[in-house]
Amino acid sequence: MTDAPPAGVDRPLTRAERRAQRSGGSAPTPVDGVGEPTGSGPDAGGRRAAVRARRRARAERRRFWLITMPAIAVVLALLVGVGVWLRRTDEPTGGGGGGAGLPALQTTAALLGHTTIEGAADVILVLGRTDEDGSVLLMPAATQVEVPSLGIRTLGQVPALGTAELLGTTVQNLTGVRAGAPVLGGDALWASALAPAAPLSIDLPNDVVPDGASRPETPAGPVRASAEEALRLLTVEEEGSEVDHLVTVQAVLTAWFDRLRDPEVAAATRAAAPELAGPLIEVATTGAPSFDTLPVDSVGTSGDERLRVRSAAMPALVERMFPDARLGIDGVRPRVEILNGVGTVGLAQAVAARVVPVGADVRLTGNWPGFGIGATQVVYYRDRDRRAARIILDAVGVGSVRKAGRAVGITDITIIVGPDFDPEAATP
Repeated sequence: MTDAPPAGVDRPLTRAERRAQRSGGSAPTPVDGVGEPTGSGPDAGGRRAAVRARRRARAERRRFWLITMPAIAVVLALLVGVGVWLRRTDEPTGGGGGGAGLPALQTTAALLGHTTIEGAADVILVLGRTDEDGSVLLMPAATQVEVPSLGIRTLGQVPALGTAELLGTTVQNLTGVRAGAPVLGGDALWASALAPAAPLSIDLPNDVVPDGASRPETPAGPVRASAEEALRLLTVEEEGSEVDHLVTVQAVLTAWFDRLRDPEVAAATRAAAPELAGPLIEVATTGAPSFDTLPVDSVGTSGDERLRVRSAAMPALVERMFPDARLGIDGVRPRVEILNGVGTVGLAQAVAARVVPVGADVRLTGNWPGFGIGATQVVYYRDRDRRAARIILDAVGVGSVRKAGRAVGITDITIIVGPDFDPEAATP
């Protein structure tokens, strides 16, 4: 006869249970492969459901990292590739305002000027382009400036006193805008550039009254002008201030830009006057370039107009119009004095032509007392200007850098030019 099962047990005891009874302990609780208790007690169903839920959660996490995330990465890579391809195919590849010509006006502005028979400049323009924004700065020829080696002169006088490069150095130093080699020309060059766009439909805001005339030469309102008539409007000496005349200049340029947006007109202009055409077309193709006039105040008398730049207004104007073509060293233009230590005429002009494009703001030029300097020196006064002094020395091409013991209030760096500097040598 078999033993009856223990009370409360309706199944045969396992071998482990029997050993536990004999030893007075309890049977070990079996576990499955994931560490969760199993069995057939009243909570077994809930435990199995929890185990399945955790297993599903782990499986979903594995699918997310092994399948979903790689798929998202692939889609994003495809989108980026398509975007790059679209931008590449949308970029202009040539013609007016696009392609190889554009970068030159991103970081370097263009200086254009019309010269009289005497060699003076009566129209001076700085043109620039940043992305899709074009800018034209109108510069009154009567503006007084510090010209290296020559002292205070007007902008219009500079080409007749030196070279086109001297005007370029002077304008860059005045504005703090990096400009390329100036393009200056007389009536023949400008008329040939205007001819492909003629006739121009010009909307004159004011009557054009020549200086000394009693009646308007050209009344205000719409004008259909030939190339010669448009050039006359650009260069005529009007009654009143030169700043007033620049309103007429802007009207002519606006009409010219409208015509230069025509690819055929642009191509013909490039063929007729490539020096002028390039910058003009680059700016014209922005659609509606912004115009501004050099901020000046009148300091002259009637019949001998002289204008003085409002220096405090220049930084904001340049930042707005030529943000990518600003000159400076680490964002600052150190004030520079150039002293001729040899006595050679025009030495300061040659030095200025090298240091202004790297960011120097030439405030003063003069002679070292008694000359007799043995070698070129670039002198700085404060530790903060040492790096700028090194950059300026590299631009000069010869000499040494040294620190002076006492700061000078009106300048940050002094260049004392010695006999080792050769103005005819190639720019470093």
